[in-house]
Amino acid sequence: MVLSAADLVPVQIPSTGGDDVERGLFQILRKYIKTEDANWNASTTMAEAQIDSLDLVEVIFEIEDQFEVEIKFNANAKSADETTFGDVVDLIRSALAANARTA
Repeated sequence: MVLSAADLVPVQIPSTGGDDVERGLFQILRKYIKTEDANWNASTTMAEAQIDSLDLVEVIFEIEDQFEVEIKFNANAKSADETTFGDVVDLIRSALAANARTA
């Protein structure tokens, strides 16, 4: 799903305690969030942000491109609706750590 600038919902990226991984993820998620609540954090689920499973797949592809990692996401292990932003941050950090070990 491709959105125009007029379709984007302004989402405030958390300004406290975030690192580059979190900021990068929230920047990607900003394109897919369909609600106006700006209080997203690590415990926010994809369902709360109205990010469906197809959107989550697109988010994962964007993460892989932006962070130059391969994300091991298994939709059968945990549904997209139950996946939190923190879960995705953890997946990114794990992938970055794996890349660092093999470099």
